[in-house]
Amino acid sequence: MAAQEGLLSFIGDIYEASYRPEHWGPALTRLCQLLNAKSGGIYVEDHAEGTRYMLANHGLPKLAGATYRLGLGKYDPIYQIQASRPVAEAAQVAQHADQKIENPLYYRLMMKPNDVGYVAAISLFNDKEWHAGIGIHRSFQAEPFSDRELQLLDVLAPHFQRALRIQKALHQAKHRAASLQSVLSELMHGVLVLNRQHRITYQNAVSKRILAQHSALWLDGDRLRTHYAQDAARLWAAVSGLRRNDLRQQAVGLHHPDRTHPLILVATLRDGFSEPLSELYGDGETVLYVSDPGSPFHASEDDLASLFDFTRAEAGIAIALVNGLSLQEIAARNQVGKETVRSQLKSIFCKLGVSKQQDVVRLLLNSGLNREARFTLP
Repeated sequence: MAAQEGLLSFIGDIYEASYRPEHWGPALTRLCQLLNAKSGGIYVEDHAEGTRYMLANHGLPKLAGATYRLGLGKYDPIYQIQASRPVAEAAQVAQHADQKIENPLYYRLMMKPNDVGYVAAISLFNDKEWHAGIGIHRSFQAEPFSDRELQLLDVLAPHFQRALRIQKALHQAKHRAASLQSVLSELMHGVLVLNRQHRITYQNAVSKRILAQHSALWLDGDRLRTHYAQDAARLWAAVSGLRRNDLRQQAVGLHHPDRTHPLILVATLRDGFSEPLSELYGDGETVLYVSDPGSPFHASEDDLASLFDFTRAEAGIAIALVNGLSLQEIAARNQVGKETVRSQLKSIFCKLGVSKQQDVVRLLLNSGLNREARFTLP
């Protein structure tokens, strides 16, 4: 009974490591103690992310982790034996007497100096997504791993697999949140988030730029202010309407006497947004998307050409469309016939996978390529 409780406790350690990665080290140490091993390592090679690392090690020299990160482990004959075995099936993959004959160089350079007489291993994953496994070692003076010990590693394998899956899912969720913040910072629309007290809990870089260029709206600390009082009244009425569930979306134009075009705000409730947004938006409740129709699109022709495989002429036409020029105006500016512009536009449609001019405009406005405007803030 005590042994079973001890095993259950160890399985709990494995799952704890799934959400506390720093716990993988103690978990591996406990595994080595359980199997009377002097050292061991948990390694991961994530093909999707292009990363390779030692998740945890016990009793191994510091060089072992660096060696694995550099990919030199693939030249290790023991690694090759282990990688060729079925997943979730533990085995003793090396013993010193055999390796002295079969791989004398590995025996002299690795096994003997590090007192690695026996190696048991198990693959946890080995597919297109990733390769992960556990290797544990005994000294020359120890006994080989027994069938019972290898069976215990087989029993534990599903728990290690699930824990690694959980850890990967959590890592991806955090990565999505970080990526989301990066994307929101580059969107061609500003993003502002308000809590119930009308205080700003999030603002992306584009909204800062837009507000710096259009004085119809600005931030006073963490409060929004408008140039005209009636605009403020309409904005807060729209937000209140959302909270009463009158509408799912409200649009408001904010004006300034020095600007021909109003600043456009589209307000919506945060309900239904993905959970990673919680890390960005805090207690924010209302999301405001801010755009300035009067601000020109300043993307580089080279950027567009590289990203969408445009010719320079096609990139120039795409930029002109976003900035509101007609085909006739584009033809006149480029000193070509209108049919030439139409032909180039068809090529743009094909490369973007769209069929309308407004689709080109929408796609480019959301591409994050308005690079020149990024440097207009002091």
